[in-house]
Amino acid sequence: MEKVLERLSRWEKPLNFHIPVEITPDLKAYLDYYGFNLEEVDYHFGKVDIDHTKIIVQIFSPKKRKGTVFLLHGYLDHVGSLQNMIQFLVQQHYCVISYDLQGHGLSGGKSASVNKFSDYVFVLEKLMQRAREEMSSPFYIIGHSTGGAIAINYVLKKRDHHFNKMVLVAPLIRSSYWNLTKIGFYLAKPFPFFDDISRNFRQNSSNSTYLAFTKNDPLQPKAIPLNWVEALITWNKKIQNFSPTDTNTCLIQGEKDKTVAWEHNLAFIKEKFPRLEVVPVKNGRHALFNEKKQIRDEVFGKIHQFLDS
Repeated sequence: MEKVLERLSRWEKPLNFHIPVEITPDLKAYLDYYGFNLEEVDYHFGKVDIDHTKIIVQIFSPKKRKGTVFLLHGYLDHVGSLQNMIQFLVQQHYCVISYDLQGHGLSGGKSASVNKFSDYVFVLEKLMQRAREEMSSPFYIIGHSTGGAIAINYVLKKRDHHFNKMVLVAPLIRSSYWNLTKIGFYLAKPFPFFDDISRNFRQNSSNSTYLAFTKNDPLQPKAIPLNWVEALITWNKKIQNFSPTDTNTCLIQGEKDKTVAWEHNLAFIKEKFPRLEVVPVKNGRHALFNEKKQIRDEVFGKIHQFLDS
C-alpha cells in the first residue's frame, strides 16, 4: 500500500470538476483500503496547484444533488479518515469536496507542517473560488478539529464567504494542556536540533478498530513539527481580534474529548458566532466521525438535521 500511496502523491493530472476521473488500479487500491463505496457516485480526483504546493482534491458527487459540502479533516488526518462522513453525506444527496491539507495525506508540503495558519485558509479560499465558478450553490462547510479552525478563520475573515451554514465538529482553538504545550514549546525553541515531537497516538475514539487502523495507516505522520505548534500559538493570538459573524453555525462536541481544550474553545466560539447551536455528545471523544456506531449515528443525524432544516 505504501507504494500505491507514493505513486498517487506524484499524481499530476489537474482536477476536473465536471468529468469523473478514470479509476486506475492505484485509485481503486486507495479507495478500497480506506473503505469507500462509489456506487451511484461520480468520483473526481486531481491536483490543484496553490501557492506553489500541490493539493490533492477529491469530489464525491451523487446523481441527485441538493448542495455542496466542503469537508475539512483534522490535524494529522487526511481525506481517507473522513470516509464515514463522506459516505453519509453522499447518501443524503450532498456533493462532497474534500482535500488533503498541505503536509497531509497525498498533498505536497513538509509533513504535518505549516508556517502559519493563514496558509491553510488561503488554500480553502482558492478552492472555494474555483468551486463557485464550476458548481452550483448552496454551499456548506463542515470542519473537524483543525479543519474546524480553518473554517472558523475563513468565515470570520471573509464576510462574503458564500457558505449557507457551517458545522464545527470538535473544533480546535486551543489544544488540551494548553499552558504546558506553550511552556514545552518555548523551552525547546532555542535548540536547533530539536525540531519535532514524536507523536503519541491518543485513545481519541471508543472504536478500537479505528484506533488500530489509524496507528498502522501509512498516511498518518509519526511526528509533530515544532513550527506547527508555533503557528497554532500565533494564530490563537490573532483570532482574538476577529469580529463576530451571523453565520448559521452548529457546534458538535464530545464531552470526553481530551485532544482539545473544548470548554475554553466553546466559550470563545460562542462570542464569535451568536447564531450558534451547541450539541454536546455525552460519551463522544475527539474523533467523532470515527466513533463507535451509536455515537457516530448521533453525530451524523444531527448534522443531517442541521443542514436540512
